[in-house]
Amino acid sequence: MTHPVQQQVLDILRQDWAEYIPQFRRMPPEAQAAFLAAQGYARFGDLLAHIVAWWQVGLQSIQSYLAEPTYRPPQYDVDAFNAEAVAQAAAKSEEEIAAAFETTRAFLVAFVETLPEAAFENEKVLRQLNMEFTGHLSEHSIPESK
Repeated sequence: MTHPVQQQVLDILRQDWAEYIPQFRRMPPEAQAAFLAAQGYARFGDLLAHIVAWWQVGLQSIQSYLAEPTYRPPQYDVDAFNAEAVAQAAAKSEEEIAAAFETTRAFLVAFVETLPEAAFENEKVLRQLNMEFTGHLSEHSIPESK
C-alpha cells in the first residue's frame, strides 16, 4: 500500500511535472515571454535547469536524511545557486535541458516509488519532498491558457 504523501508526490511527478514542458510550449510566444520575465529567466531552458538543479539537491538531501538521521544539509545562497544552475546550462540547447529535465523526472518517480515507508514518517524527508516537488511546482506554475 502506498503512503498518501508518497502517492501525492508521485502524482505531481507523473502528471503535473510531466505536463510542465508541453503546457509551456502550448502558450503563445508572447505569453511565454511574459511568464519567463515574471519568473526572472531569459529562456525556458534556464528555468528548467534551475528546477533540475534543485531536484538534485532534494534527492541528495533525502538520501542523506535516510542514511544519517543527524544529517544537516548545507546552507545555500539561493540566488548564487540559481545563477550557477543557469550558467552551467548556458551552452546547452533548450532540447538538451528539456531531455535532462525528463530524465531526472523519470529517475525521481522511480526513486519515490522505492522509498521505504519509514521515509514518510521522517519530518525532514517530508519537508524536502514538499519543498522540491509540491512547493516548487506552485512557485513556477504555468498560467492556464485562456
